[in-house]
Amino acid sequence: MSNRHEAFEQLVTPDGSYTTLLSAKYKNRTAWQKKDPRKIVSFIPGTIMTVDVKPGDTVKEGDILLTFKAMKMHNTYRSPIAGRIAQVCVGAGDSVPKGELLIEFE
Repeated sequence: MSNRHEAFEQLVTPDGSYTTLLSAKYKNRTAWQKKDPRKIVSFIPGTIMTVDVKPGDTVKEGDILLTFKAMKMHNTYRSPIAGRIAQVCVGAGDSVPKGELLIEFE
């Protein structure tokens, strides 16, 4: 039997309520947030191959924004929304980590 002084807590989910032990990692997690479609971020580390837009450009949903090379594959980022480009934070040849802001819409 464990010597830890842990207390059971209620965990409420869409499927029901459960009495369980909740870890410190679970309690301290950051809450999920819906992605902002106006901010294009890298989904994995890689290198920017081409940037096809500049600040002030107006794009339609599905237009190509940039090409990104990761894991020996070229990935094309397409615009998730129609709008105007506010800023381009990267240039061709830049290495970026996962989660880096690449392009932002107004």
